Order: sequence, then structure tokens, then C-alpha cells
Amino acid sequence: MSFSQNFYLMTSHNVLFDPPIPEGKRINVGNNETIIEDLSSIYNLTMFKNLFRIYFSMLLTQYILVYACVPFEDIKNRPAMCLISSIYILVMFTINASMLPLCSTTIPTLLSLRCLFCSFVLEIIGLILNIITVAQCLKVGKMFQVEKKDQVVIIKNNVELYINIFNITAMVFSIFATISVFCLLIICEKALEYIASKIDRRVIKQNKKKLEKFTLSTDSMEKFTQLQSKYFT
Repeated sequence: MSFSQNFYLMTSHNVLFDPPIPEGKRINVGNNETIIEDLSSIYNLTMFKNLFRIYFSMLLTQYILVYACVPFEDIKNRPAMCLISSIYILVMFTINASMLPLCSTTIPTLLSLRCLFCSFVLEIIGLILNIITVAQCLKVGKMFQVEKKDQVVIIKNNVELYINIFNITAMVFSIFATISVFCLLIICEKALEYIASKIDRRVIKQNKKKLEKFTLSTDSMEKFTQLQSKYFT
């Protein structure tokens, strides 16, 4: 093998932000004696990368839709859940965006699994809030945008359709985001199970070799007895 084929790639490599791994590079999974020859043996890298791109796009879209769902003008008869869910999405986006580099390591780690689980839980909560928001908006009926001058209403526009469309759109993207991050969680968990199983098998094999070295066979005992008898005779 060439030097490049013997190169060890550490687990800090990122599937989203770093260049692709060159072919023929052996990958250290955090243990000097546990090397992965091919990423395809762990998981489908193309699927993993595409799911991350989808999830990142869904997350960014949710963030953008917040500003469409919450106009700055005064809206009469709008449920308070509209504002609550939108504020939550902003907080969720900040947390998930900060965890994204930790989630997308090429070689899954326990930390990346925990971060993906946190993202999944945050998305589930956001999805529930979006569903409640849509249900309340459809139930409440007409909502009006009011413009005032000197405390006198001068314009009163019906924005029910506008708010409902954007809230439903936000809910749809929240569903896709939840599904995509759940798939990433499953892939990461299965990959970690494979790596852990491989490490366990290596440990068992090493322990077995050590045990064989210190195990006395029948032949060795017979040879020892013969040598001892010759010595004393």
C-alpha cells in the first residue's frame, strides 16, 4: 500500500463542511487498532449526506417562514399560539444550527448521536406547536390587519388566507424536517452499533490470544515432566 492508503483520518472530518474523503484512505474510528477500510461498510454515505442537506434546507426554510407567518403589523383575532410557535422556531433554529457541525461528523460518534436526538426532540416539539397553531387558526375564522392613525382605524384588511397558508406551509416543512432528522438518527445509531460490534469483536479476539498464551496444554505438561525426569536422573 502507498503512504496515502495508510493515512488515518480522524473522526473530526465533517460530511457537510469538509471536502470528500479521497478513495483508498483508511479511517481511524478513535481506536488505534480499529480501522475502517470503506465507509460503505458502516452506512450509505450518499444517503447520509443527502439527508443532511435536506434537513439543513428544511431547517433554514422554517427560519425564513417565521418572518412570513408573523407580520409586524397589528393583527386582530390572531391566536397567541402563532407567536409562541414562531418564537420557538427561532430558538430551535439557533440551537440546531449550533449543533449541526457536531451532528454531521463523517464517522458517527456518541456525541453526534446525542445531538441528533436533541434535534429530533426539538423538531417534534416544534411540529406539535405548528399543528396546534394551524388548528387554532382554522378554527378562529377571520383575522384582520389593522392600521391606525391617531387611535382611529383607517384600514382593516382580512389576512385570514395569508396567515393560514403560511402556517400550513410551515407545518409541512416541519413534518419533512422531523422525518429527515429521524432518518439521520436511525442511520447514526445503526452505524454506531456496527462500529461498537467491530470493536467488541477485536477485544474478544485479543483477549482470546492472550488467554491462549497463558493456557498450558497437555503436550506442554508432558514435555515438562519428561525434562524434569531427565534432569533428576
